[in-house]
Amino acid sequence: MNRVLFFSRFYYILFGIALLSIPFTKLFYFFITPLLLLLWIIEGNWNTKWNRLKDSHTLIISCCFVLFWFMNVIGLFYSNDLVRGVMRTYDKLPFLVYPLVFFTLNKTYFTQKKIYALIKGFIYATAISLMISWGQAFVQYFITGNTYFFYYIHFSKYFGHPSYCALIVCIAFALAFYIFNNPIQPHSSALSLHIPHRWFWIALFFFFAISIYFFQSRSGFITFVFVLFGTIFYYLHTHKKSYWYGVIGMLIVLLFAAAITKWFPNRIEESINKINTKQLQVKNMVGSRSEIWDITWKLAVKNKMLGIGTGYHTESYLTGDELIFFETHHSFINAHNQFLQTFLEHGIFALFLLSFLIIYSFYFAIKTKNELLLMLMSCILINILFESMFERGHGIFIFNLFYCLFLANNIILQTTTKEIIKIY
Repeated sequence: MNRVLFFSRFYYILFGIALLSIPFTKLFYFFITPLLLLLWIIEGNWNTKWNRLKDSHTLIISCCFVLFWFMNVIGLFYSNDLVRGVMRTYDKLPFLVYPLVFFTLNKTYFTQKKIYALIKGFIYATAISLMISWGQAFVQYFITGNTYFFYYIHFSKYFGHPSYCALIVCIAFALAFYIFNNPIQPHSSALSLHIPHRWFWIALFFFFAISIYFFQSRSGFITFVFVLFGTIFYYLHTHKKSYWYGVIGMLIVLLFAAAITKWFPNRIEESINKINTKQLQVKNMVGSRSEIWDITWKLAVKNKMLGIGTGYHTESYLTGDELIFFETHHSFINAHNQFLQTFLEHGIFALFLLSFLIIYSFYFAIKTKNELLLMLMSCILINILFESMFERGHGIFIFNLFYCLFLANNIILQTTTKEIIKIY
């Protein structure tokens, strides 16, 4: 085995472990990330990597990711808890590592077929994790007779917070649709994959859709509705069908959603009942988050230039009355909004950097016609408005892994297309 093939296969194995494990646990990224970095350094070949990075047209994105990580390093110098700061900086190591690795891959090895295999592995792993969740819920129901095991944290008890589980299922749904809609890549029959019967994918769509409701995550529910409507209209557009089919489909989905909310009432129904024409206020829609956002904003404005640092004791910045709105066992002040979180901890420049990254990512996805990246960024934007996603292992892992994978997939696809055009 030659040197280039050795490193490429090692990368592929680590990517496979990451994608197969992410529906089940966030823990694998703690060793996958440093291994990728170590492998990337040992591989060397710097001139080739630099040329690949330039050719990928992702230099601006890579710089944003790396700078976002370095903001955490800078924040260590004025933190009042260095140990917490170092741990949180290590958690965000994927912002440094994943762009460097994914955007400098050897494209002769990482073909579209291999990327599809990774994507399918993730889809199947997500389906298995959901079957385990449903299995434990039914077992607990038969033992106790209680239905709450089918909802929220009881439903996702083995695999983490419901919001992140729902986001993973949304991504799996979009990827399943991507393969369903593009079973054979254009210009080359060599890239075709063995695809199970169409009804298998349709059944999988329904399974994912039903499961997302029972996670009872409001942000997850909104994200899925957006993904579902997006996939419906994208399918109609690519198959040149009338958009009236999409309107009818949306009405059917909304009726089905209303019915399932009525038949299986829980946290989502309670949230809907709080929002009516007489009480259409922020506090009724977002609950305690409104107080959390208000406290966080005032504290961030006081420290607007550099922020409060990467590591700190929450008691150093919050009063006793303010602490009642926050979970004090966290290693940080959880703002439940990534923009506020970044502004609070790293100041106005970091907020500008994060905002630029989000806006530029949407622009880049539209410019390069990267549907998967556009879908991912839409999902991420919805979630970071209500969660500090980039402060938790699961959120960091999900964002960096799929962002870089979707860009790498597009780069590889474009490279393959150019090579085929040259041949003809």
